[in-house]
Amino acid sequence: MAWRQIRPLDITESGAYSESMDARPAFTLRFRRERTHQALRHAAEQLGVSMNALAERAIEHELAVIGSELEEKLRRTIDLLRPYRREEWEADVEAFARAEVTEDDPLRSTAAETRTDALGVGAAFADPVE
Repeated sequence: MAWRQIRPLDITESGAYSESMDARPAFTLRFRRERTHQALRHAAEQLGVSMNALAERAIEHELAVIGSELEEKLRRTIDLLRPYRREEWEADVEAFARAEVTEDDPLRSTAAETRTDALGVGAAFADPVE
């Protein structure tokens, strides 16, 4: 499986963003920390790009990193599952089913003893409301 190369974050890439307000997906980003918002504003000013352009590129970069991490986790999961074969799986299911009827269930439920309803709460719900 070929791994994707993560491009370096280049917010000055020409032609990457249009400043026109055409029909594009949008949402309001609310910052939990004022400091993050200020840092974004300052970095955008220093780089000569809009805060939106900088934020979008940073999100794209972060999603690429997260995607690579998720892909690696899935690959490891597949590697762990690869040794299992259908025959072994069927034997495991049979062993589980056999244990269900031959072994004591450690989580078996038991009826709780009833207590007197001193406050009459149970009685309030006993009769249907008309």
